[in-house]
Parts: sequence; structure tokens; C-alpha cells
Amino acid sequence: MPALQPHKIRTLIVDDEPLAREGLRQMLATEGDIEIVGDCADGFAAIVASETRRPDLMFLDVQMPELDGFEVVAALKPDPLPVVVFVTAYDQYALRAFDAHAVDYLLKPVDPARFQTALARARANLQLHQLNGNLMALLQELREQRKPAARFLVRTAGRVVLVRAEEIDWISAEGDYVCLHAQKQKHLLRETLNTVEQQLDPTQFVRIHRSVIVNLDRVKELELLSHGDAVLLLKEGARLTLSRNYRQRFAALFNNRP
Repeated sequence: MPALQPHKIRTLIVDDEPLAREGLRQMLATEGDIEIVGDCADGFAAIVASETRRPDLMFLDVQMPELDGFEVVAALKPDPLPVVVFVTAYDQYALRAFDAHAVDYLLKPVDPARFQTALARARANLQLHQLNGNLMALLQELREQRKPAARFLVRTAGRVVLVRAEEIDWISAEGDYVCLHAQKQKHLLRETLNTVEQQLDPTQFVRIHRSVIVNLDRVKELELLSHGDAVLLLKEGARLTLSRNYRQRFAALFNNRP
């Protein structure tokens, strides 16, 4: 009976610098249990590759244009997340956050001995199926530091769409998703309305109904109805109900717009 082949650790390299990608590839090439399933030069490609190639391990650059490493991890499907080793130039805040949440990282230029240590930890974590909780705690801390969110990442038809907050007209709850209505397009995001609301600028976006948030800059008219309710007419033509429970806060913000 033939011997079972050991499981290869499917590994993805993500860095916008070609030399950095090649350096990691060379270090990994001598590791018998590593299978490099791809390398990506930007965060958008990394998200797509993570879903199509299903890596066990990801070496992920933090500082990348358009989409940084933290935004990449936040956009990954957690079923399960790969073990992530962040690769970063010196950033004192990021290093403190990594250490506090026991998330591994490599400093550029990558030291071979430190690389081996990080790889050994990654192997151990893969065997124990742990670290996802640590990574989620890190992302939550970083998300709180970045309020309000400037943009949202939405997966659609095998690609990733970046929706900037200022492009959003209004947001509605749609079951387990929220729908971002932006520039006459709809984008489904797997978040709760409360979670999205916490990431938005509270002087720019306001809840007008238990299932609707509106961008105040998009409101054109306010039509009063009976029983304390009202209807908002947006510049792009949508008509939204302003519930009486949210009318006072809406009025306070809307009346003080510059």
C-alpha cells in the first residue's frame, strides 16, 4: 500500500513590490511542505485568489496602494481564514497591535532566521486551527482606529468593487446583508446595518428608519405626513420614509448642514 503523501501548506504571497515577492518565494522554495499557489501584486487580486485558490497560509504586505493588508483580511470569507503572516516596514503602532493580539509579522527586509520562526509558528497554528480569533480582534481594534470608514469592499460576480462612502446615497437592510445604493447601482455587503452604521461618519449619515440609513447630502426635499412620519425625496429620485422615532435626530443634523 503506497504511503500517504503529507499535506502541502497552500501558500499565497501578496506584496506590491516584485523584489519582495521574489524574496519570499525563494525562501519558501526550500520548504518541502510548502506549495506556493500564487502571488499577487495588489489587495484586489489577493481577495480573488484567496477565494479561488483557498490558501492555508498567506504572507501579506501591510502597506499597499488602494487596498492595504488589513482591508484585505477584513474582506476575506471567514470559512476559515488562512493563517496570515503580515509583512511590513517599521510601523510602531502596527507592531504594538500585532504583539498585543499575538498575530505574527515580518519586518522588511525579511531576516531569514525570523522568517523561519514565523513559518514554524504558522505550521503550529495550522495544526491547532487557531489564530482566527486573534486576527479578528486585531481587525476590530484597527477598524475602531480608522473611523469613519472611507470606503467599503463588496464582492460581486467573482470580483471586488470598492464603494467610497461619499458615493453612497442610502443604505438599506436586506436580510443578512445590507444594500449600498450608490450612483444608481446596488451593492450587497454581508454586514448588519448596525455594524455599517458604526463605521460611518455620524455627521454625514443618519438612521431614518430601523432598516434605512441616508446620506444627508443626498436629501432634496422633506414631505411631512400624518402621525409624525415624513418622506425624504433624494436627489437621485428615491423616496424614503422618515420614521417619527428618528425624526428628531434627523432634523437636528439636517437643519445644521452647511
